[in-house]
Amino acid sequence: MCGIAGLLRDGGVLPGDREAVDRMLAAQVRRGPDAEGVFHGTDAVLGHRRLAIIDLSPLGKQPMANEDETVWVTFNGEIYNYVDLRGDLVAAGHVFRSHTDTEVLVHGYEQWGMEGLVGRLRGMFAFAIYDVRRGLMLARDRLGIKPLYYHTSGGQAAGGLIAFASEVKALLQGGLIAVERDRSALAGFLIAGAVPSPLTTIKGVRCLDAGHWAEWKNGALTIRRYWDLSSEPAADSRPHPDELKATLEDTVRRHLISDVPLGVFLSGGVDSAGLVALASRLRREQGDSLTTLTVVFDEREFSEAEAAADIARHFKTSHREIRITGEDFKRDLPAFIAAMDQPTNDGVNSYFVSRAAREAGLKVVLSGLGGDEIFLGYKHHRWLRHQALATNCPGPIRSVLAQAGNQWGAWRGRDNWKRMAWLKAGASSDRLYLTMRGFFAPDQVARLMDMTRTEIDAVVGEHFGSVPKGHASGSNAVNYLEMKRYLHDQLLRDTDVFSMAHSIEARVPYMDHVLVDEMWRVAPEWKIEKGINKPLLVRAVNDPAVLRAATAPKRGFTFPMARWMKTQAPEMREIAEAGSLARSAVRDCWAGFSEGRVHWSRAWALTVLGAAN
Repeated sequence: MCGIAGLLRDGGVLPGDREAVDRMLAAQVRRGPDAEGVFHGTDAVLGHRRLAIIDLSPLGKQPMANEDETVWVTFNGEIYNYVDLRGDLVAAGHVFRSHTDTEVLVHGYEQWGMEGLVGRLRGMFAFAIYDVRRGLMLARDRLGIKPLYYHTSGGQAAGGLIAFASEVKALLQGGLIAVERDRSALAGFLIAGAVPSPLTTIKGVRCLDAGHWAEWKNGALTIRRYWDLSSEPAADSRPHPDELKATLEDTVRRHLISDVPLGVFLSGGVDSAGLVALASRLRREQGDSLTTLTVVFDEREFSEAEAAADIARHFKTSHREIRITGEDFKRDLPAFIAAMDQPTNDGVNSYFVSRAAREAGLKVVLSGLGGDEIFLGYKHHRWLRHQALATNCPGPIRSVLAQAGNQWGAWRGRDNWKRMAWLKAGASSDRLYLTMRGFFAPDQVARLMDMTRTEIDAVVGEHFGSVPKGHASGSNAVNYLEMKRYLHDQLLRDTDVFSMAHSIEARVPYMDHVLVDEMWRVAPEWKIEKGINKPLLVRAVNDPAVLRAATAPKRGFTFPMARWMKTQAPEMREIAEAGSLARSAVRDCWAGFSEGRVHWSRAWALTVLGAAN
């Protein structure tokens, strides 16, 4: 797990380009505190900050080259099938100088080309390959676990440039980009709670989409998709528990490979309980124990200490509790804001649990993130079984009901009801998604941004209506958007940024594309069962502790944010009002939060937007 940066300039690098990459790397020290490396060629500069996880020797230093130094790579992530691929490449005649997964990328590119390489990789990754004969290529893993941002300018005649980095703020530190805010990105953040990729808050800086690779050639960038979620599942696609168990065990086994201390984030929920069950079994087979980590609070109604401790005792893990208080929040708020790369309505939990992992002496931590998305664990997944009621409701009646729900929500301070306003214009998958998973209601977005409803609808159409034809029906389409938006744009982005803020590698086994593909082929009706959360996962793991977690009332892993924010209200409100949003609308939102009529996440979102200005 690392930080990468670099550039390629058609016609040759200019004086100052090396220094620009040095500044990008300096902004990513926490991503790679163990080592730094730079390759400076005729028309390219590649940089790398290393967090050493596998093969800790100097042989793992990057950027890494092939034998004749005609191919160079700078890489962030982990390739979980690198041992298998290495065997294939050795059999084909390639000679390896290290035991790293990075070197597989160099020789894999030589052997199979870019398309053949990315199609074989199993893991989380973002990397750049510079071929002195062909140019620069960028690639990103299938689910978008690892980030990659880029900027292009000019063309071949104008000395065309492409620059890239693991973070937007690192890219900006290079000094090659004029900073101008992207209003569509800000509106998208208010609509959904996260900036919709490929947008960023900076015009001219884009995120390479998950499951894509790109080639810069003759002043033009060509982007190619190499993977997507499969199309509509078959109705008889229920998996056998033993088959799913085999996939889960294989996935977790690969995610446990590490040459440094490793642990598991443990809450009281079924996702982390299932992960601990699988990981502890595998560790016992290896004659080793498993470390688990739980964040606890003085506010007992938020703390999962007791449930997590029960699971840890059941699996005989080396368990640690890390207590987080309101004073910790107050002290670390400036550091959290400094670590934030793109605005987020969440992320505090990722920041603090990663800090706790570092304090516990860990360097790699497994997380149960993604389980709700692939096993359908959210409450609204059950509601979506009745989607036809909204889809088939006559337009005038649906419009009246949507308006009534919006007004009732405004009166009672219920944001989820206010979002029903999205259904006034129709019950398409994007409108249902925003009703279930959106953030601010459309009239609130328009007022905060000083935009018309037509402009807001244009942002929705461009960034939330892109469901491929094969996913165009029922809850599958909404779940597709959830994977592409909420999971990718918020959960995975937050996990990466705030774990890296503490030099922690966060691994997400449920996001292994082999497991995701297998579960995506399963029809939604097989994933939902009355009285039990995620029944397919529970039966595959087959353990009483996991079953207890699955039959207990579901509660998300949340912090006492409303209580903590009120102790910091004047300072946070001042930050929010300093942003570029309509000040009167910001004040009204914060006043609503102070009076208990607005959820804390809305006031928080305006504060992080103000801080990002």
